[in-house]
Amino acid sequence: MHMSVSVLLVEDNQIMRTLIADAITLLDITVIDCGSAEDAVSVLESSSSIALVMTDIRMLRCMDGLDLAQVIWSRWPALPIIITSGHTTALDGLPANATFLAKPWTIDVLHRAIRAFLPK
Repeated sequence: MHMSVSVLLVEDNQIMRTLIADAITLLDITVIDCGSAEDAVSVLESSSSIALVMTDIRMLRCMDGLDLAQVIWSRWPALPIIITSGHTTALDGLPANATFLAKPWTIDVLHRAIRAFLPK
């Protein structure tokens, strides 16, 4: 379906990262996964195939998901972002190319959010 584009998945919990990546690949989309926001910035700097970033808010390294979103909005403002968290129920003031998914969400909800941002 979207073989020429990739989703960059940023999640510091390896089990969650694997489960989410598996759910995304059900859409025939390539997933590049990172365990930290710092690693995600490095991937973004070196890859032109990233069409969407999905990031958890809470991560244990220096940068969290909101820090990563701020970097993306300043350096790659057109890049869509799905922000997710099990600790926050809403985020206000997100740009039009960003959305928030409160955990737990279903695979159908995830797929709808991804399809909303990727080219048809």
